[in-house]
Amino acid sequence: MSKRRIWSEFDKKTREEIYKRDNYRCIFCNGVFGLGIAHIFVSRAHGGKGCKENGVLLCTICHNALDNGNNTEKRIEINNFCCNYLYRKYGEINKQELIYDKYR
Repeated sequence: MSKRRIWSEFDKKTREEIYKRDNYRCIFCNGVFGLGIAHIFVSRAHGGKGCKENGVLLCTICHNALDNGNNTEKRIEINNFCCNYLYRKYGEINKQELIYDKYR
């Protein structure tokens, strides 16, 4: 496994923290099926760190709409919602600290 992949994956402890923090529900639609953790500030493709300050729990539908959706307004709405959620939880977040060193 590459260093970048290790850096960007959410480890078991972090996954458990995020699931608990987000009440085992999609933070956007409140759904409980097809849940997974989405990178928010810095994507995995751009070296985003797998940490609780960079991840939220989303259902498959909301995660797909955020990452691959054709509806730009919906993508922006979900992204803004998730960013604001994480800001409320952790205060100001230094996005540079969420990037794997090779990508800085």
